[in-house]
Amino acid sequence: MSDDKQQILAVYERINDAMVNKDTETLNTIFEDNHKFVHMSGYQQRKQEWLEQIENEKMRYFKTMPQKTTITINGHTAILICDIKIDARIYGIRNTWSMRVKMYFEKRGDNWHPVNASESTSN
Repeated sequence: MSDDKQQILAVYERINDAMVNKDTETLNTIFEDNHKFVHMSGYQQRKQEWLEQIENEKMRYFKTMPQKTTITINGHTAILICDIKIDARIYGIRNTWSMRVKMYFEKRGDNWHPVNASESTSN
């Protein structure tokens, strides 16, 4: 795996670890203030709302279990696609969801930064 792909994967792993550990400080530094998340329901959520819901446990992540991850790089942009199972309690409902996460990255200087993310149900 190339250094760039390893760096992108490391950022994604930091995000997953921070979600499980309710480390909103780390999540706040990884994602830009204007970042919007598109959930599997289609709901577009602002970063600040997402962080607040992690803090107050409206969204509580217990475990992330990546199944298959692919990273495609095109110049200074990249896409990470991960089929993942997530054990979480979302708005009071606990389940293990099978999802496909698409996270878009942009390289700035020597570092890769997530610029967009969406989730859908996995087949």
